[in-house]
Amino acid sequence: MLQENSFEIIRLFELLDMEGGEELFTKMASSFSSINKDVEQFFKEKAIQSCRLNTSSTYIVVSTDGALEVLGYFTLASKMLTIKTNSLSKTEQKQISRFGYYDEDSQSYKVPAILIAQFSKNFSSNIRLNGSDLMDIVLKQVKNVLNLTSGKTVFLECEKIKKLTDFYESQHFKFLDNEILSKNNKEMLQMYRLI
Repeated sequence: MLQENSFEIIRLFELLDMEGGEELFTKMASSFSSINKDVEQFFKEKAIQSCRLNTSSTYIVVSTDGALEVLGYFTLASKMLTIKTNSLSKTEQKQISRFGYYDEDSQSYKVPAILIAQFSKNFSSNIRLNGSDLMDIVLKQVKNVLNLTSGKTVFLECEKIKKLTDFYESQHFKFLDNEILSKNNKEMLQMYRLI
């Protein structure tokens, strides 16, 4: 488990507001490596634009040893999520009905939610940050966002890769019966959890 005082979270928006912030980010991002090359490419090439367009918010987890080594990153966005009624238990339906609405035509709930749009540790870092530790950091940030607004739902979209879906299930995410295609035609699954 990563010690709370061994890392800090930098919001990309705040970093870009600093003088020389974009150059610092570019330097930090250059040493970032992910198994998922789409996730790596987003961080290195698209995170700044997404931040400036205010379509998502990227958070960088860095070591506090003075080197600002990137340990991992995640990107959050606010989205509407459609959850079919048959995907939910009666208890979950009751919880969701407090902050979402039921659409009879589609027999589903429409729920404001936080999307974990990007999520990866830095595989080239010397400091070990495991996926569970990074997810704990992400979910604390999601809780902060939801406490400032409303709701209880967080979701993500991931490729149909067993190791990946097993990891998210271990983090208490549940499958939705929504299968979608990504922009580059990869089959993606949606998973969600209530916080």
